[in-house]
Amino acid sequence: MTLSELIAAYGDDKVQFQKLDDCADSMNMNNGHTKITFGTPERIGPSGTDKMGIVVWMDRERVAEIIAADKP
Repeated sequence: MTLSELIAAYGDDKVQFQKLDDCADSMNMNNGHTKITFGTPERIGPSGTDKMGIVVWMDRERVAEIIAADKP
């Protein structure tokens, strides 16, 4: 299953996203690996966060183009 198929099955209007750039508390590079610590408004329950989070990496420039094209 592709990510777009998963999102379509879940309901595109029900999916939320959070940009790591906007919620990062810290970003550090060490030996070629990046460690990002971030905060989220999602609540924690007995099994972890109440909602399951997925990190999706997309081309930054393409996302900026899509966002810019969507603005009135």
